[in-house]
Amino acid sequence: MKNKDFIESYSYGGFAYSPSLKYKARLQKKEPIAAMVLREKFDYGLVKLAIESGADFIDGKTVEDIIISKDKARIILDDKTEINSEIIVGADGIRSIVAKKAGLAPKKKKMGVCVFQEYKVDKKTIDKFFGNERMCHIHMGFQNIFGYGWVFPKKEHINIGIASVSSDYKMNLLNIYKNYFNILKKDGVIPKNLKMGRCKGGILPVSPLEKTYSEKILLIGDAAGFINPASGEGIYFAMSSGEIAAKFICEALEKGDTSEKNLSKYEKIWKNDFGKDIDMLLGSAKNVGKDVDKFVRLASKDKKLADITLSILHGSLSIHEYKLQLICRYIYASLKDLFSIS
Repeated sequence: MKNKDFIESYSYGGFAYSPSLKYKARLQKKEPIAAMVLREKFDYGLVKLAIESGADFIDGKTVEDIIISKDKARIILDDKTEINSEIIVGADGIRSIVAKKAGLAPKKKKMGVCVFQEYKVDKKTIDKFFGNERMCHIHMGFQNIFGYGWVFPKKEHINIGIASVSSDYKMNLLNIYKNYFNILKKDGVIPKNLKMGRCKGGILPVSPLEKTYSEKILLIGDAAGFINPASGEGIYFAMSSGEIAAKFICEALEKGDTSEKNLSKYEKIWKNDFGKDIDMLLGSAKNVGKDVDKFVRLASKDKKLADITLSILHGSLSIHEYKLQLICRYIYASLKDLFSIS
């Protein structure tokens, strides 16, 4: 299976809207800023690649227990089948059984929530509303939630959702989704004849676990709590952590050392890689508050600020690497705005 078969379409730009909906910043590039996938097709493609690479795929089974001894790691399935291994990779989502059994999951896990749906439409409709560039839409802090709304066009689908990344969120997110859906229609972002239908719900990790390794165990992706706090996107960090874990496991097996002490190096590697971006995005999300409206207003007037901001939101730029440029451009845009007003 070729890598290109995973991708449904590419987005070459997008819009970011302020919470008040008064302002919007636009970004458009000649090169793609995001790749869109259909999860069923994407997940099946990964399974197929794994099988072609020699993996044994066991479907319809649940892990009930994990037993770690000095010599091996034992996985016990719900039909009492036992699988012996030198190391276990927990890639089983936010409610990870591996993390729980390894004692890595906190007793009270902080989680975000989302409501979304993917709508099947024809290519002509996608072209009409989102252009050949497949422009995305991100609504920051919609209806004062600590989160965002999104519209992601694909080849013949539109993914629409609302997410709150606050673990203390108490409002009815489904009602907010209904309001969001209606405003998208009113503003001409989506077709007026599109019917909302039955929505799906989901939970999101809010931040990485305090510890992502144990004796003969590593956690990756949602199981480890890896997510982009600005956009809610988790595939990039899941793939990156999987790649880092795979390379590290090969070295550990060659050395014959899958001890907790040796596996602790895995955490140092991901923290030094994408961990810096997650930390900065978490800090930005907590501190941005009421300044979002001002920020988007300035970005709507300053193309460079819009480019950096939206590229970070979409994940095509690292906030760790571009933090200084972002701050400097924000100061410049603020001063330019101040003097233009006076």
